[in-house]
Amino acid sequence: MSAAKLINAHVRLGTREALRDVSVAIAPGERVALIGPNGAGKSTALRALLGLTPLASGQARLGDRPAHVLSAGERGRCASYLPQRREAAWAMPARDLVALGLYAWGAGRGFNRLSPDQRRAVAAALEKADAGHLAERPLDQLSGGEEARVHLARALVSKAGLLIADEPAAELDLRHQMDTMDVLAGEAASGRAVVISTHDLAAAQIWADRIVVLHRGALIVDDAPGAALGDTVLREVFGLKRSASGGLQRV
Repeated sequence: MSAAKLINAHVRLGTREALRDVSVAIAPGERVALIGPNGAGKSTALRALLGLTPLASGQARLGDRPAHVLSAGERGRCASYLPQRREAAWAMPARDLVALGLYAWGAGRGFNRLSPDQRRAVAAALEKADAGHLAERPLDQLSGGEEARVHLARALVSKAGLLIADEPAAELDLRHQMDTMDVLAGEAASGRAVVISTHDLAAAQIWADRIVVLHRGALIVDDAPGAALGDTVLREVFGLKRSASGGLQRV
């Protein structure tokens, strides 16, 4: 059974076709990287997969259920979501933000209302994200990179079988970018389906089991890393070509 799938998904945002007949399935334990230029439809596809963006036609399914019929709690038990824009409404301590990742599982709001096991889970998620030392710091006292790691911990603490992360390495320094990709790979190794969007083509090729390329709302290729980024895709989607040394340069 797939952890999630889009079937001939079509999304209109105003007069613009943001997704056009996109089909993709994500299996438990898979690492899938969604790539494409700005405006390709990556964030829209992730939100459509979760049932957060309505489809004009087609289907989005989480497990064996249509995504759009799920309540917020049911959706939270199916999938953990790290959006591209991560905003907190007030300057709560970092560990309270992470605790919100357990809310769909019946946890009270705030770290102090958690059970001992839940508190241990929050602490473990913060450590995975290299943010354990930030647990009691208010969010408004964190740098952008520190806050990004706390939001990652919130996504990690959930027990959902699907983890979706929209540009999870954004705002992170190089070491924490690498650490984040290692942590997400570990989540997949434990059996979770992990889907990310990224602009880092090299990281996607190293990290992913499959690469899905979107361009102007359409699915261009869904294949293994070695096959997904051929010369035609690089040129026509990204405006790039391989140099004599094997690197990438503008066409």
